[in-house]
Amino acid sequence: MSSTYSPKDIEGKWYEHWEKNKQFQSVPDQRPPYTIVIPPPNITGALHLGHALNNTIQDVLIRYHRMNGYNACWIPGTDHAGIATQSVVEKRLYKEEQKTRHDIGREALLKKIWQWKETYGNRIIDQLKKLGCSCDWDRTCFTMSEGLSNAVRFVFLELFKEGLVYRGKRLINWCPGCRTALSDDELNYKDVPSYMWQIKYPIENSQEFIIVATTRPETMLGDTAVAVNSQDPRYQNLIGKNCILPLMGRKIPIVADDILADPQKGTGAVKVTPGHDPNDYACGMRNRLPMINILKEDGSLNENAGAYQGMTVEKARAKVLEDLQNLGLLGKKEEIVHPVAHCYRSEDIVEPYLSDQWFVKMAPLVEMAKQAAASGEVTFFPARRTDDYMHWLNNTPDWCISRQIWWGHRIPIWYCVSCYPEIQVNEKGEPRSIPGNAFPILPEDQNHDPVKCPKCSGKNLVQDPDVLDTWFSSQLWPLSTLGWPEKTKDLAYYYPTNVLVTARDIIALWVARMVMMGMKFMDKKPFSHVFIHGTIQDEHGDIMSKSRGNGFDPVKIIDGGSDQIDAAKALKDAPAKRMEHYPAYGCDALRFGLMSMASGQGQDIRILVQRKPRGKKEQANPEYDVEIPLFEEGKRFCNKIWQASHGVIFRNCENLELTEEIGSFLEDKWLSDKMHHLIEDCKQAMVNYRIGEMCNMLYHFFWDDLCSWYLEVAKPRLWGEQGEESKRCAQSLLVRSLSAFLRMLHPIMPFVTEDLWQTLQSLLPEKYRSQEACILSQWPKLEEYPLYGKTVEIVELSREIVSAVNNIRAEQKLKPGDKIPQAIFTGNDPQVLKDMEVTFAGISKLTKIEKIESQVNLDKPKQAAVRIVKNVVVYIPLEGLIDFEKEKEKLAKEMEKLQKLIVQLEQKLANSDYTSKAPSQVIQKDRERLEEWKQKYSQWEEEKKGL
Repeated sequence: MSSTYSPKDIEGKWYEHWEKNKQFQSVPDQRPPYTIVIPPPNITGALHLGHALNNTIQDVLIRYHRMNGYNACWIPGTDHAGIATQSVVEKRLYKEEQKTRHDIGREALLKKIWQWKETYGNRIIDQLKKLGCSCDWDRTCFTMSEGLSNAVRFVFLELFKEGLVYRGKRLINWCPGCRTALSDDELNYKDVPSYMWQIKYPIENSQEFIIVATTRPETMLGDTAVAVNSQDPRYQNLIGKNCILPLMGRKIPIVADDILADPQKGTGAVKVTPGHDPNDYACGMRNRLPMINILKEDGSLNENAGAYQGMTVEKARAKVLEDLQNLGLLGKKEEIVHPVAHCYRSEDIVEPYLSDQWFVKMAPLVEMAKQAAASGEVTFFPARRTDDYMHWLNNTPDWCISRQIWWGHRIPIWYCVSCYPEIQVNEKGEPRSIPGNAFPILPEDQNHDPVKCPKCSGKNLVQDPDVLDTWFSSQLWPLSTLGWPEKTKDLAYYYPTNVLVTARDIIALWVARMVMMGMKFMDKKPFSHVFIHGTIQDEHGDIMSKSRGNGFDPVKIIDGGSDQIDAAKALKDAPAKRMEHYPAYGCDALRFGLMSMASGQGQDIRILVQRKPRGKKEQANPEYDVEIPLFEEGKRFCNKIWQASHGVIFRNCENLELTEEIGSFLEDKWLSDKMHHLIEDCKQAMVNYRIGEMCNMLYHFFWDDLCSWYLEVAKPRLWGEQGEESKRCAQSLLVRSLSAFLRMLHPIMPFVTEDLWQTLQSLLPEKYRSQEACILSQWPKLEEYPLYGKTVEIVELSREIVSAVNNIRAEQKLKPGDKIPQAIFTGNDPQVLKDMEVTFAGISKLTKIEKIESQVNLDKPKQAAVRIVKNVVVYIPLEGLIDFEKEKEKLAKEMEKLQKLIVQLEQKLANSDYTSKAPSQVIQKDRERLEEWKQKYSQWEEEKKGL
């Protein structure tokens, strides 16, 4: 047996065992189901710490419920990730063949994407297995598999027939880099420095101007009005008149619009560009203004921009400003910083863009989702996340669901080229664009595409070229993964699922939409609980990611290894470009570290990282050894469990006649009581998703209660010094406690617990062995461990006394092996002192006190250290243990130093110049420090008197 736990020898062996024996598998039976659908990771993805946190939480819940009699079913799968996946393959295509998707056509590109998916798409599944995830892998789903695609098609067509899906020309978010529409929820806003320019618009038949202000001067080329407030006296006489649009020479009206134009903002007059600004679009709809699009799909300016056609936005802006300046129409400019929308995937600036797109009418669906949360059918943990959910539902516009890419679920609508000859078709027969007035032709049924036009009976049909937003298929995940819309046995048994575990950033993108679809099509919530966990951050509060240079590959944390970092910028303790080396922590250490921080309140998790340079930092690619204290602690805990089990507990298993009886010994009753509360408290923690609390309870039980206390106190009995029956009782309780502990810890640290569980069973006499693996064993039962309230109070008091004596030993700088001749316990409650007598032997053993005296209301002996523990006073006579004069001298010097510090800080706080200028939190810290020093000084005074 290795003296330390070696995860690489354990983890692969047991995962293979679980899979081979189908111990993750779930089929409907008579047990109550407990179901989780995994938030499907993108097939382009690689495991990061956020995935590790999210999926370990799910695995903990699944393993816990599996051990508590539920038919636990965790459904895994991956998302096709439309924009992300197509982008990866397109870049590869250009790099390897110098071709674009348009060069090879739709079918050829899709073939390449499917090939890429088969080669690389399951990497993250393999990594989830490495993390110990106990998913039912036979149920692995993919959002573009046949069954799930059928569900998507069914929902689109049903919503279309009900008028909840429609096509229309609207102002949408357009990514020029990805060349596709985006929903509002797919935008990332970044603060960007810019200018606010003032531009003079000449009033028709006048020498006057009306001045507008804008951050986007190039969009003036698409202006169709200037709006003013009807109550603004500066412009009331201009309402109904025209002005001349500079550079274009076009007459545009001056309209009254009290919603858009605010007299208190800017010049009070607003240029209106309905084709490129959402507020202007609304103004255009109210005032029936023309809507002009001046952009092409690639973001350059089109023929509507006149002389600026073909320019990029940046070049057009510079040229427009230059031309306005030359015409004397450019006014002052003001430096500003304003939020600018960027694509969540490519990070390109997103343009408001007038386009024909498909939309979902949200209002009717939103009401069902709101009711599900308001009625408590869907409960959020923590509860405050309900507000985020409701805020989005109360403010969401219609959802733009069409995307101008090729990888995804193609919109199941066709058009007749004969009826609409303006439909543009390329040489491969693929439609380039569909006119907004084209009549949509539906499939003949769910499984058959249309073959002829219902108007002209022509067969020259083309399918809509757009695909659906990835989230359209993802919103059906709890339904489609169970076989819906077919009425399957799985759907009847496993739906609704029990809990969704996810991060807060997709409450709107995904959670709310799944609730809408579940309520709409099943008239049932898709899940009962939504647990929103925190975000992984570094010690400075920055989100961890590889691109920032502060993130990690969890697989390398598990196995150890090296990673080349090429970040955008340097960290405080390391350059942007460097090589990092990681120790092998093992999966259980990673899981325990993350779960110990998993608060039921969903707080973000900050992870401290220590980087130690190898060699010189100045070298071109410096190397660093990385240590992560959170995972170091997990590794240390693994070793403690391993060593205590193999080194002590397993030695007590041979030929053991197990008994469930709790003997008369105080420590046995205390341990039974501890076990009872531990089982109960862990269960309550799991019910409320307080996994971090459960980790903390298990850690302290094993380390402090079982090893540091019970094993030490019961050691003479385990060695047979107090008779065979006493030994058997202690051995039995110790083995049963380890068995229960391993089962409770198993959901969090599955590998080390499974290995120790299997070893424990092999060492026990055959009649006491469990035939089940730990993963399938039963959660410990409360009735196996009776409560002993009074006993526990006595033992806990004795433990506190041991701690107090050890503190005295440390303060007096006594060596660990030095014996203490005498201790005196006193107080005013004779019953407490009498009850404690049975603990004296244990206290003496753990503190090396040779003699303990106990008597009511004794005075303090001379030259004795004192501690008050609850209602017991502990005196430790120090004569013969320390040199009193030397200690007095040493203490006097320390007191003198402290007194000087106190005086200095008092003078500082009395200085009005300091207190009037320093931040309030700094002053408060100074005051707290002063109070702490004064208390310490008083304590030393008392100690000096005692000497």
